[in-house]
Amino acid sequence: MRRRILVAILSIAGIAVVLFGVPLSIVVDRLVEEDATLRIERQAVLAAREVPGDYRSSSDPVELPKATDEVTLGLYNDDGVLVAGDGPAQADGTVTRALDNQLATGETSNALVVAIPVTANELVIGAIRGEQPTSRSNGRTVRIVALVAGLALAVIGVGAAIGYAVAGRLARPVRRLRDAAVQLGNGDFTIALSPSGVPELDDAADALSLTAQRLDDLVSRERSFSADASHQLRTPLAGLRSGIETELAFPRADNTQILHESLDDIGRLERTISELLTLARTSVYAAATCSLADVHAEVRGSWHGRFASAGRRLSIADAEDVPPIVGSGTMLRHALDVLLDNALVHGGGEVRLSVSVGTDSVTVSVSDEGPGFASGRAANDPTSAHGLGLPLARRLIHAMPGRMSVVDAGRNPRIEIVLSLAKHPAPESDA
Repeated sequence: MRRRILVAILSIAGIAVVLFGVPLSIVVDRLVEEDATLRIERQAVLAAREVPGDYRSSSDPVELPKATDEVTLGLYNDDGVLVAGDGPAQADGTVTRALDNQLATGETSNALVVAIPVTANELVIGAIRGEQPTSRSNGRTVRIVALVAGLALAVIGVGAAIGYAVAGRLARPVRRLRDAAVQLGNGDFTIALSPSGVPELDDAADALSLTAQRLDDLVSRERSFSADASHQLRTPLAGLRSGIETELAFPRADNTQILHESLDDIGRLERTISELLTLARTSVYAAATCSLADVHAEVRGSWHGRFASAGRRLSIADAEDVPPIVGSGTMLRHALDVLLDNALVHGGGEVRLSVSVGTDSVTVSVSDEGPGFASGRAANDPTSAHGLGLPLARRLIHAMPGRMSVVDAGRNPRIEIVLSLAKHPAPESDA
């Protein structure tokens, strides 16, 4: 890229120099020729002043002043005959016009010619012819054009230096963008591009960084889906398997009953998968609101039978008077499913789901009469007996957004979920 930018800059500089230099050379040639003509004319005028008015009748020869710059002067009488100085013996066209009282200029094959009339008493009595070799003016033209060419080369050199610096300045951030794109394509989303000072490239870098963050968020949520799904589907799959195995061991009179029960369980599995996929692909939940009473009703319908089958009691507080809360009802229900499943599997005695409404928040508590967590860190340790459950529930609550904490980790453990009421700021999540 640097080479292409440099070539482009040098091409533009070269074209500009040519477009400027060629007309300038033509103008210089004309100016040098005009200057040479003026020099010859000036010397011819000075010589004409030295010519006496009666030179034709005088016996004294006319002496013309010595010319400079290789200029030769000649005096012609009114008959066109060379009287003094150097030049053709008979008047040429330039001298003839001068004898007609005109300032005449001309050019031979190798010289510039200027002729001026010589007057006395308002009569033309002769003409002064001045001649200078064209090699003199051509030499001056060549020197000036050479100087212009040198300046043009200097301009191109400066342009090359500036172009090299500019090309490097532009190529470096572009290469960084290319490397970042390759890094992103290799699955590394930790892209950090420093500002380059070029607004367009900085905008592209910001867009690429934002894309990397979004892809990182999307991939992270898609990866977490497998872990979340494995946890949330384990219990209903176990129940489905247990029901089929029980039916095989102790068949009932109505063989279709197990099929209907299995279809219901499969429907719940499909709903769970669909909800988890939706949660995994959604990044903004704070704008939504939900009814805690509806969430409790769904939890009650899903878990009362399971606790009854295990000989355990599940007590769920009435939430009809609780105002709408900020967040996703699906996420809250899945988080409560995780906590109730842990209480059913690892806890003991009665499980209570209670609600406390504050000024701008509502607190949902899940407690049981079991031995509690083995240690304070077990609530956050995926390797503990609670597995992925509590980290999954914490992640769901934090995303609503809300705050989940283990208030009592010992015997009769209690976990609290603090959520914001609608039109109130969400509670800060624990680190």
